[in-house]
Amino acid sequence: MTENFRLTTDTDREAFYRLYQYAFNNHDTPTRRTFFMDRYQHGWIYGLHDHDQLVSGLYSLPLAVNFYGVTYPMNGIGDVMSAPEYSGRGGAGKLITAALNEMVANKIPLSYLAPFSFSYYRKFGYEQVFNHTLQTIAADKLPRIQPHDFSGSITRYGNEGLALVNDFYAAQPANQRGGLIRSSWWLNYLTEKHAWSVAIYRNAADQIEGYLVYERQPEAFVIKEWATSTPTAYERLANFVTKHGTTFSTFSYEGPDEQAGFDLFADPYSINVTTTPYMMARIVLLHDFLAEYPFTHDLTTIRLAITDETLAINQGIWELSVNAGRVTMNRVKATLDSPSDLQLTIQQLTKALFGARSLTSAWQHGLIQGDLTAAHRLDASLVHQKPALIDYF
Repeated sequence: MTENFRLTTDTDREAFYRLYQYAFNNHDTPTRRTFFMDRYQHGWIYGLHDHDQLVSGLYSLPLAVNFYGVTYPMNGIGDVMSAPEYSGRGGAGKLITAALNEMVANKIPLSYLAPFSFSYYRKFGYEQVFNHTLQTIAADKLPRIQPHDFSGSITRYGNEGLALVNDFYAAQPANQRGGLIRSSWWLNYLTEKHAWSVAIYRNAADQIEGYLVYERQPEAFVIKEWATSTPTAYERLANFVTKHGTTFSTFSYEGPDEQAGFDLFADPYSINVTTTPYMMARIVLLHDFLAEYPFTHDLTTIRLAITDETLAINQGIWELSVNAGRVTMNRVKATLDSPSDLQLTIQQLTKALFGARSLTSAWQHGLIQGDLTAAHRLDASLVHQKPALIDYF
C-alpha cells in the first residue's frame, strides 16, 4: 500500500509543487522553486489522487540527529497538505500512516514534525517535546557590553557561513540533545531558502570560538542562532550585536534553551521572554531506539505495557534492563493483557526518553498508570536535560 502513495515522476513533482503553493498560499518565485525542488529531491514524497488530481501530499525527509552522542536516523515530516475540497476526508492521515510504515521497513527509529495541530498528530503517536524561547528587547534597553580581549576577530558572511561553522555547531552540547546533524545538502537547502547573515568570531590562533546567525529585517535585528565556547567569544559577539543599536528598533533571539537569563540583565524588566511549544517527536521503532539509548544508570528489569495505536510493532509488554551499560529490550507479548510495572502510551514514553517530562511527573498528572517506584527507577536511568532543536522542516 505504501508504494501506491509514493510520487516519483516529473509530473508528480510539479503537481506536488502546485498543491504546496495553493495549500500554504505561497507564490511561485525563482528562489522558492529552487529551495523547494532541492528539498523535494532528497525526500520520500507521498501523494493521494482523486480523479487523476493530486489532492493530498507530504514529504518525509531522511535526516539524522545527535542524541547525547548517539546518531539516530530520523525522518522529518513536512508539507502535510490537502486541497480544500478534499480536506477532512482522511487523505493526510493515510499518507502519514504510509510514511511511518515505510520508516519501520527502512529501520528509521525516530520522526520529527512541526504541527499545525498538536491534537491531530497525537493521533498518530507524535508528542510535543521541543520548546523555543523568544527574547525581545528594545534597542534603547540593550546592555552595554565592553569586551576585555580584542586579539581575535569577527568576520561577516552570507549564508555560506553556515558551512564554515558546521563543525562548531555539531560540537555544542545543546545541539547534542536531539538536534539535527546538518548534512551538506541540508546546509545547501538552508542557504537557498534564507537570506541570513553569519558572524564568526575567531581567536588570535584563527580558531572558531563562536558565531551568530541573524537576519536584518526593516526594524528588527533577529538572531536565529548564537553559540559560543569562551567568555571572550560571547563578549565580542554580544558587543557586535549592540553596535547595531542605532540601526534597528528591536532585537530578538529565538533559541531552544528554555532558560531566560533574566539575571544577566541589569534591568530584567527590559526584556520580554516568551516560551512556546515548537516541534513534536515520535519513536517509530521502540526496540531500535532503546537498544542504542544513552542510559545514564543501570536498570534492573522493568515491565512496560506500551500502547501504540498506529504502529503495532511497538505495542505490547516489553521487558527492559540495563546491566553494565548493556541494554536488553524484548517484547514478551504483543497484547496488553499481562502484568506490568507501568502502563503508558508511546507518546508518554517518548516524552520521558527525550527528557521532556519525567515518568514520575506523568504519573502524578495521571498520564500513566502503574507503580510509582518503577517510574522512579526508570527515570533515574534516563537523560535528564530538556531536548533541544534549532532546525525546522
